[in-house]
Order: sequence, then C-alpha cells, then structure tokens
Amino acid sequence: MQASPVKTFMLKVIVWLPVCFAGWYYMRGVIGLPTFILVDKIMLGWLPDFIKDIEFQGHLLNVVLQFAPPPEIKVPEGQKAELLFSVNSLMYGYSIPLYTALVLATPDEERAKWVHWIIGLIILVLAQTWGVSFDILQTLLFKLDISLSSQLGFSSLQKELVALGYQFGYLILPAVTPLVLWIGFHQEFLGQLVPGMRNQFKR
Repeated sequence: MQASPVKTFMLKVIVWLPVCFAGWYYMRGVIGLPTFILVDKIMLGWLPDFIKDIEFQGHLLNVVLQFAPPPEIKVPEGQKAELLFSVNSLMYGYSIPLYTALVLATPDEERAKWVHWIIGLIILVLAQTWGVSFDILQTLLFKLDISLSSQLGFSSLQKELVALGYQFGYLILPAVTPLVLWIGFHQEFLGQLVPGMRNQFKR
C-alpha cells in the first residue's frame, strides 16, 4: 500500500528536523552574526547614553550598560557605573532550522528551494532581531532596579508596548513565522496534500 502524501511529507520533516537543528546549533556563531549586527545597530543607535556596548559571543549577546549610579553605589567622580547582562539569541532563532527542514522535505526544484530558503532566512533573521531587541528592552525596564530603569524615561504606554512586543517576539514569531513562510511559498504543494488529509479523516 502506497503511503499518503501527508505521511511521506511528515516523515521527511521528522528526518530532517534533528539534522537541521544539529547544524544550526553547531553553526550558531555564524548564523547568529546577522542578528547581532542588526541588534547592535538598533539598540546602540536608540539608547547610546544607556547601552555602552553589545558583545557577540556566539549565541549570547552581552549587553554592557552605563548609567548614573544610585547613591548606594560608589564610583569615581565623573564616571558612570557599568552593568552587564546576556541574551540567548537561540531562544528566538529556532525558527530557522524548523523552516529549513520544511523546505528540504518539500519536493521542489533545487533552485526554487534555494530561493525560498534565502528569502525565508532574511525574514526569520528580522523576526529573531525583533525578539532579541525586545528581550533587551524588557530586561532594562522590568528586571533592573527601578532607580536604573527610570533613567530610560519610558512612559506607562511605552512599557506596555514593550511588554506586548516581547510576548509577540517570544511566543508568536519563532513558531508561526516559518509555517507562514512555508505555506506562502508552497501553496501548490499544500493543495496536493489537502486531498490526502481529507482521505485520512475519512478512514
């Protein structure tokens, strides 16, 4: 008995997923570089008086803060205190191996696969940049001492928007974006799978 298109496709996805995730994790230093460059430009350009530097260490982005110290922290006169925290970019980048597995499992011409993957990768890097950037912002606003976070001057509305942006970037974008991209690029193939899905329900 010939396997249904749905089962065949799902089997290919299952086979490709561990391979793609292993390659993604092994190459995390290279794959994470575009996200670091974008986050570095955005955050340092937006908050240059508060964020001194962002250091790239593979999947970790170390954010170095500079701020006017509260009275209990003693620093030499004329200098600012510094604080460092890290953001794990892998939390927002697992969409890349997921999307790669979907593309590889789809029967398509080699050139089309490359085009779909490259376009998808660019969009997924932007989604990852969103997640990392809002992770940094929510740390600054909600995890630092109020004496430090108040120096940013964010209003209550801006804080609410940051909280929503963080939730969207953490919960929605990494999981949904690769599926939306795959569906958008492979509607014809998806149409071939739908009859197979209907047959499954009839059994």
